[in-house]
Amino acid sequence: MAVENIWFLCLLSLGYCGLSVQVPSASPQLSLLSTSPTDIRAMWLPMSPQLSRGAITRYRIDYRALEQVDHIYSEEVGGNETQVILRDLKPNQTYQLRIAAGTRAGFSQSSEWASHHTPNLTQVLFAPAELKVRAKMHSLHVTWQPPPNHTQITGYKLSWQELDGEEQPNEEKPLINERIQQIKLRKRVKHHEVTDLAPDQLYEVKVWAFNKQTEGYPAVWKGRTEKLTRVRTTDSLPPLPPISVRARANSSTSIWLHWEKPHFSNVRIINYTIRCSPAGIRNASLVSYYTSSSQEILMESLKPFTSYEIAVQSNGVDMSGPFSSTVEESTLPDRPSSPPLDMQLSALDSYSVLVIWRPPLEPNGVILTYWILYTGNISHPDHLWINLTHDGSVNSAEVQGLMSGTHYYFKMGACTEIGVGPYSPVKDVYTPPKKYGVYVKVFILFVECMIF
Repeated sequence: MAVENIWFLCLLSLGYCGLSVQVPSASPQLSLLSTSPTDIRAMWLPMSPQLSRGAITRYRIDYRALEQVDHIYSEEVGGNETQVILRDLKPNQTYQLRIAAGTRAGFSQSSEWASHHTPNLTQVLFAPAELKVRAKMHSLHVTWQPPPNHTQITGYKLSWQELDGEEQPNEEKPLINERIQQIKLRKRVKHHEVTDLAPDQLYEVKVWAFNKQTEGYPAVWKGRTEKLTRVRTTDSLPPLPPISVRARANSSTSIWLHWEKPHFSNVRIINYTIRCSPAGIRNASLVSYYTSSSQEILMESLKPFTSYEIAVQSNGVDMSGPFSSTVEESTLPDRPSSPPLDMQLSALDSYSVLVIWRPPLEPNGVILTYWILYTGNISHPDHLWINLTHDGSVNSAEVQGLMSGTHYYFKMGACTEIGVGPYSPVKDVYTPPKKYGVYVKVFILFVECMIF
């Protein structure tokens, strides 16, 4: 009897019990879309307890190009994630993706391959340039210039809608008129007069290009029509602009702005309009406007490590003054929002690999170091991968001390003073057996000589 009890306890400690964590019995279903010609966003729903059979600790997404089905790349995310963006893909290509869910006991069987075609780079229509709107009491005169790829467009669409109340930063504006009015314009048209508007009302105007296949990104303007004014006398001049405008970075995405009233003003100032745009940018769609009744404002939802030009305008009861002189301030740095680009792997010989890359598109600061992670077992969690660091000024490194005749898996991240950003997609390389190593190195040197 004692022997039977001991055998039962051994089975229980090894996990042979109905209550133990098991491999999930199924995998999630993928939903796929592209946010750019080189990205695919993969999304899925959390699994039910009946299917997960334990706490989901990670998901593994495999993907491959349809024209290279033997080259499978993988990316892992935490068990609390429900989406991942695969970057640095090729435009106008068909990719196949599948997903597997993992518990502490291991991964489920992968889902069936799902196909997705990335958009053609030539299909992307940029926003019209130099959007300008001249506001009158009952109309808005809208002008613009063609986008950079204007030869691909068929015409323009222009929409306008009346917004409710004062414009507040980073909030959705409830509509007074739920119906958004929209018109189509020919390709050669570069201006339009929007009429029959109410005086002293906040409006939003959008202009975007289109063709038979797609619609482009809009250029956006928000502002007010003129107030119903009386004939001005010499004592009803516009208010002077604020003075002592000071900007101070508050975080990587926000800036505090303070100012003082003008020393002299012949009208009562009721509020202020703040104009903010990335320094040196003249695209109207990137200019933001805020309204404040006090002499300070926190401007949020800005881009990290970006210089902004800011000016403030005084508003009277029925008129607005000129903007103040521009001040410039930069948001604080942050972790990179994107991984290093175009990581390339080449086996130099049986024991070393050359890694080449480009800086990330969104570094959000000065790149201090690059992290190169590699392993011979792709199922290992990140902390078991070997981590090498290299100076942020270089874009190549030689990884030595590897084993011959082995498949290695690599991924990279960039690091600012705040921390490391997302890792690049996993790529693999095979170190040849020892007897072939010297020939591989000679071949690579020959190729480099041919290139340079």
